[in-house]
Amino acid sequence: MRNFWSQIPMMRIVVALIVGISIEIGFDYLHLSQQVLLPVLFLLSISFITVAGISFLTNITWVYKLRVVNGVALSVFVISFGYVLTWFYADKNFKTHFQNYTGNETFVVARIIKPPLEKAKIVTVVAKVEELKNKSTTTKTTGNILINVLRDSSNADLNYGDVIVFNSKIEEFDKPKNPEEFSFKLYQSFHNIYHRTFLKAGDWKLIKNNQGNFLMAKVYRIREYFLSIILKHVADKNDLAVAAAIMLGYNDYMNGEITRAYASSGALHVLSVSGLHVGIMFIMLNFVFGFMDKQGRKSQIVKAIGIITFIWFYACLTGLSPSVLRSAMMFSMIQFGKVMAKNTNIYNIIFASALLLMLFNPFIITEVGFRLSYLAVIGIIYIQPKISALWVIGLPGEPEYKKQKWFLKPFYFLRYDLYWFFLKVVDFFWQIIAVSIAAQIATCPLSLLYFHQFPNLFLISNLVVIPWSNFVLFSGTTLFLVDTIPYVNVVVGCIFNFFLSTLNQFIFWIDSIPFALIQGISITMFEMGLLYLLIFLLCLLTEKRLRSVKWLIASLLVVFGLCSFYSYERITKSQQKKIVVYCTPKQKAIAFIDGRKVLTDFDEKLLHDQSAMLFHVKHHWWDCGVKEETQVSHKQLPIGKLILFEGKKILVVDSALEKNDFELGQKLKVDLVILSHNPKVYLENLKKLIEFGEVVFDSSNKPWQINYWKKDCDKMKIKYWDVNAQGAYIQDLSKANS
Repeated sequence: MRNFWSQIPMMRIVVALIVGISIEIGFDYLHLSQQVLLPVLFLLSISFITVAGISFLTNITWVYKLRVVNGVALSVFVISFGYVLTWFYADKNFKTHFQNYTGNETFVVARIIKPPLEKAKIVTVVAKVEELKNKSTTTKTTGNILINVLRDSSNADLNYGDVIVFNSKIEEFDKPKNPEEFSFKLYQSFHNIYHRTFLKAGDWKLIKNNQGNFLMAKVYRIREYFLSIILKHVADKNDLAVAAAIMLGYNDYMNGEITRAYASSGALHVLSVSGLHVGIMFIMLNFVFGFMDKQGRKSQIVKAIGIITFIWFYACLTGLSPSVLRSAMMFSMIQFGKVMAKNTNIYNIIFASALLLMLFNPFIITEVGFRLSYLAVIGIIYIQPKISALWVIGLPGEPEYKKQKWFLKPFYFLRYDLYWFFLKVVDFFWQIIAVSIAAQIATCPLSLLYFHQFPNLFLISNLVVIPWSNFVLFSGTTLFLVDTIPYVNVVVGCIFNFFLSTLNQFIFWIDSIPFALIQGISITMFEMGLLYLLIFLLCLLTEKRLRSVKWLIASLLVVFGLCSFYSYERITKSQQKKIVVYCTPKQKAIAFIDGRKVLTDFDEKLLHDQSAMLFHVKHHWWDCGVKEETQVSHKQLPIGKLILFEGKKILVVDSALEKNDFELGQKLKVDLVILSHNPKVYLENLKKLIEFGEVVFDSSNKPWQINYWKKDCDKMKIKYWDVNAQGAYIQDLSKANS
């Protein structure tokens, strides 16, 4: 065990660096990173001096005695370095960031640093703010901004490298308005973007073209050219979306239907250009240029440089996603290692590639794709051989057709080698199964934490999707090469279309199977950690030299811990009683959570909008363990609904208040009033008829009307909650009762 860890020093460095990066991110979330920076710089200096001092010692005895001190100092140094690296990577920590200078009369000069994302009504661009100008001064600045530009004829040609000037309101991203909702603010902060703005026609002006990186501009133009080839040969919108995603990593044509179908079937990884695609390119290039290995060391070096260059060109072409970056870096190191003729440890290569990526961008560890990618490749390398060894398919010796002359090969193959071919095919599919299971084991806990679902038919789908997507990739690459050749391009285009449409038909068939996907699985970070600990312990039990009763007992203890935690959560969730008014733009969404059941008062339009429900509501329900959904019963009143829940009276006012709604003397007493859908109600008049102490304005109301109600509440000293401004209203009755 000790020898194994000593062989992968890169892993220890990477773990320490991740700890340092994570600590900085945590302190930044608490707005304390600036205060902690100086103590960390002190630790960095002391640990560096300690490590350097020990390394200069010539007395071996003292070096041995101080080995623990040296190890601790080195770990502290790497952790401190990770903290400092992350702090300096964030643009907002510098005084030159544009947020320190913006004003009402300031004009912003920004350069587009990524290809624009075109949607139906807006064009979204990421730009670097280079200057701020007012009447008297020009200030050089740093920092990125997300710009949404209303589509019209003037912005149809916005491109990478264009420089625009604008004057509009710049604001920070909103925090999530609902519990368990995706934080776009946090996501963008990990991409060094903290502000956004919206531009209409007349708010901005294009002042320069082609001011971006020359190499990246060329790469993006080539990608646009390849995309035009796909557009010319692929007509169906779903086939087009998949073709652009697989071939170029271009996701602008993706829609919810395609994404949901591939996710349900467990084949979503195919739509993101990943290690699979880079690996195929790596194998193809080594096969094509294999003859250079026999022509001396200089030819091998030229081959390695050419392959590494092409891999990074392909990575740039497909958008430099985390999985592509990992694969490009790893295969580059493998190719370099082959030239150096050294037997390098594959785990060191994996962790070294991660180290380089983190040094370039420490925030990359926050990317789910980055973590899934590395977990998958480690799972495939370590777990796949163990699964594959469970069934070893014994292949006969070399097939007979290889020994014959070319004109006799077909005859000998059909006569003598069909059984060999059958075993080869069976072994091929068994290896795919082993790879799929290994990758699923390694990524499952993290996937459950973030995506709350498990594809039951991932084995069946991957058996078809993995080889079939290779056909798509091969035929698509061929189409790029022969597009200028008449007639040939038409034939290849038809073949490309056939593979695409067949792939999509299969995926949609898998998606249509009722039990293809389990949704609503919710686990905590602690449970995810226990699951990975269990996987690690079970892996130790598979090693003959490490097999021990203590690992078995430890595994059983982890299983007991998981079961205990699950039981505690289940009991706790079965006793919960909550009133929740969600923030769903222009829609009513009121939920009464009773144990593992939810009673709803939602707009019908929202209930049928699966995308909106998933984004705003479903993740909270899954976190609460909700398994049953039904409409809440109520008593209909002239001005709305009266709902009784756990001894509380809730009045949902969604109609105008008329003078004759209640007879004098019949004053209704309720615990909570929820105003919905802009009812023509004056709170002063409502208070005369209904006794209440708290009012909630849901997100279906117009802002100007909410402002009037707020003034009335302030005047009458009534407690209120504005869902649009403050986020979802949550009243936990289980805590109040206890």
